[in-house]
Amino acid sequence: MISDFKAGTKVCQAVLLRVQKIGNSSNGGVFARGLLEDNSGKMPFIVFEAGIVDKMRSMEGPKVMMVGGMVDINKFSNDMTLQLVLQRMEEIMPEDDITHLLPNGDFDHQEYENKLQKLIKGVMTPGIRLILENIFSGTLYDKFLINPAGMRLHHAYIGGLLQHSVDVAGIAQSLADRIGGVDKDLIVAGALLHDIGKIREISSDIGFPYTMEGRLLGHVSMSAVMVQEAAGKAKVTGPKLQQLLHIVLSHHGEQEKGSPVACATKESFIVHYADEIDAIMNQFSKNEGKNPWEYNKMLQRFLLHEA
Repeated sequence: MISDFKAGTKVCQAVLLRVQKIGNSSNGGVFARGLLEDNSGKMPFIVFEAGIVDKMRSMEGPKVMMVGGMVDINKFSNDMTLQLVLQRMEEIMPEDDITHLLPNGDFDHQEYENKLQKLIKGVMTPGIRLILENIFSGTLYDKFLINPAGMRLHHAYIGGLLQHSVDVAGIAQSLADRIGGVDKDLIVAGALLHDIGKIREISSDIGFPYTMEGRLLGHVSMSAVMVQEAAGKAKVTGPKLQQLLHIVLSHHGEQEKGSPVACATKESFIVHYADEIDAIMNQFSKNEGKNPWEYNKMLQRFLLHEA
């Protein structure tokens, strides 16, 4: 496992390999950099073997590979972190065990599924309840239970979308109770559905690659389409549906941050900030080193983790 790697260790194991940069070195050769991942953590790699670099040029997205090399201290890193100097790279064979490459979140899946069902049953507005029951059923529901909420940035593990959606709904409920004068059914439904399009945007396959549809349309617009489709099947129309769609379409807060429309209702602001809080808090579960201070790419700052 990557978390067990130490300087001087010779490595030969299956990993998820992400190529981040390919270039020319100062001595006229070539190099490639990237990340190796399994469900215990990740580690940078560097490779100078021209044949391997050529293979990496043809790779489209992350790929499971068998790699070999030596773990060494990254002398160009400020905190002297480890990296793998990669010397071999081969295709995975059918008999190779790759179960350690699917990241799992540290939460009780059954508990969160029970919370989800309780939230749905607590929605009393008939049309909104029908939309939720329509979406959270069948194969769509099965995918929702295992899909990540992100490729890498937040809740990027099996079941991450379930955990994130339920926690956003919980935070939003608390905000709604404190603020008052809001439609709690719309808030709960909007929180549970705000990222539902990620089922179609991000695959639950190893590496959580983006789908073609996901790259072309994005999860915000796909979430709105899925809600609209469910409303059509349930014959739900009117202002409540429009307000629910507004929450989904504006949950990034501003158009500059990827929302087709900016928040314009109390309910949409509540869901937006609940979403943001939960995504940020998830960053504190990611400390992969011994140093309590770790640079976070999503937030672009150092975060202090518990010792």
